[in-house]
Amino acid sequence: MHEPQAIKVGVIGAGGRGQSFRSALLANGASVRAVCDTNEQVLDRAAAVLGAEEKYTDCARMLDQAQLDAVVINTPMQFHVPQSIMALERGIHVLSEVPAGVSVEECRCLVAAARQSRAVYMMAENYAYTRSNVLTRELVRRGLFGTVYYAEGEYLHELKQLNEDTPWRRKWQTGIEGITYGTHSLGPILQWMQGDRVERVCCEGSGKHYQDPRGEYYHQDTSVMLCKLRSGALAKIRVDMVSDRPHAMTNYQLQGTDGVYESSRGGPVDADKIWLRALRNTIEWQDLDGLAARYLPDEWLNPKPEVLATGHWGGDYFEVRDFVRAIRGEIPPPVGVHEAMDMTLPGLVSQQSILEGGRWLSVPDSRTWGDEQPREQLQMVWPERLLSSPPAPKLPPGCELRQYRSEDKDRYLALMHRAGFTDWDGAMLERVVPTILPGGFFVVEHTATGRLVATAMATHCPTPRYPFGGQLGWVAGDPDYARKGLGLAVCSAVLDRFARAGYQRIYLLTDDWRLPAIKVYLKLGFEPVRSAPGMEERWRKVLAALAG
Repeated sequence: MHEPQAIKVGVIGAGGRGQSFRSALLANGASVRAVCDTNEQVLDRAAAVLGAEEKYTDCARMLDQAQLDAVVINTPMQFHVPQSIMALERGIHVLSEVPAGVSVEECRCLVAAARQSRAVYMMAENYAYTRSNVLTRELVRRGLFGTVYYAEGEYLHELKQLNEDTPWRRKWQTGIEGITYGTHSLGPILQWMQGDRVERVCCEGSGKHYQDPRGEYYHQDTSVMLCKLRSGALAKIRVDMVSDRPHAMTNYQLQGTDGVYESSRGGPVDADKIWLRALRNTIEWQDLDGLAARYLPDEWLNPKPEVLATGHWGGDYFEVRDFVRAIRGEIPPPVGVHEAMDMTLPGLVSQQSILEGGRWLSVPDSRTWGDEQPREQLQMVWPERLLSSPPAPKLPPGCELRQYRSEDKDRYLALMHRAGFTDWDGAMLERVVPTILPGGFFVVEHTATGRLVATAMATHCPTPRYPFGGQLGWVAGDPDYARKGLGLAVCSAVLDRFARAGYQRIYLLTDDWRLPAIKVYLKLGFEPVRSAPGMEERWRKVLAALAG
């Protein structure tokens, strides 16, 4: 019987926590082929530590060139969805750090991409794999807690200095009201309450008492989210990342009709403790770990040396093992896209609840999203005041802006695939071409190689909103030629073509997570259309992400 072929993995965000995954991957039949980090200075060390052959500073380029089976995403949380979607669209399996996303809107995009992809998506909620949480899960599974009806989860991790060392945290973790980092608390609870989910939440905070070195206040010191589950159970989630206090990190409680569990809070004599009616006649605590020999799965009771060599006290080994098994079709991913949403969405909804004075708000069920009408794309319009002065295209040396020619077809489709539009084929091109204005199909050719590296179209697409509307469409760029102004150049050419044709309304459609493209459109003068229902809030979050 042949050994299964090693899974080739790329690590995105390899300069930080990504380096901790090597032993877990190797022990589970995977190897690191490529590493990616925007900080080029850390790549040599990351490649050496992880045993990678290839190094990249551009995520899309690595996904296109490194011939990967899977990626581990360890980047700041605002990049989890865009990078996960890029991989899923290419049929590359994804293990993403937590949380799954930073807005409900982009989570919808992630779920849609996961449904359409043949690849596996799994969220790396490693606290569901720690020894004490696995043991508690087994005790619940055996019915020893009776009916569970209440739980608590806390994440108490003072991060003020880390905010300065990794500035993205200052915005996404300690700059937004509500529960910004709650999956470590909620994740294990939902795995104890198998089949349940949070249906509504409310959230309040304790006030703002700490300032960063610039004199700006952090978000609420302690935020508390109450979760009402479908079963009727109640959960309380507390997150505090700024208060001065002894370290306690993750803390849990679970209450059932026949048992109760409280984790250690790290004090001098504190320990994980439990009472179960079936095991003790009197209602008094006993040491949780004293039940390990009888109830803990053997893989955890007698772990192999390679298990203990991995991060999170061995939890990373089992997390990666399950990811690899899911890739090979042996099991469904334990924290697949819908489980990831169950752990992530309550916190995102809490961020609106706290702004509304703690009002109870419903948490969407991602399992129903595919049954809804397709989500409307964001719209942007070019203001009439700019019609008389369209921007002039500016190209870097060695590039030529010209019209598409029939003999460009194969190179054009290759460009679209490199840019992430993997569903483009000859039939799609034939459907779109009739809508393009004469002289409105622009490509940029790299003259030394003959490679097409950017494109955009001026298409006639009237809508009820724009009866004589021109749409800037299908803007794409080769990731190998990013940050050279090619997107600006092709879009400027399209705007000039529309202006010469006499169009009074020029618009475009885009997605919430296409932040680099939206940045280009804003630079050109495009303005967000905010009038449709829900668009004001979606644009607020997009612009906040760009500002961060």
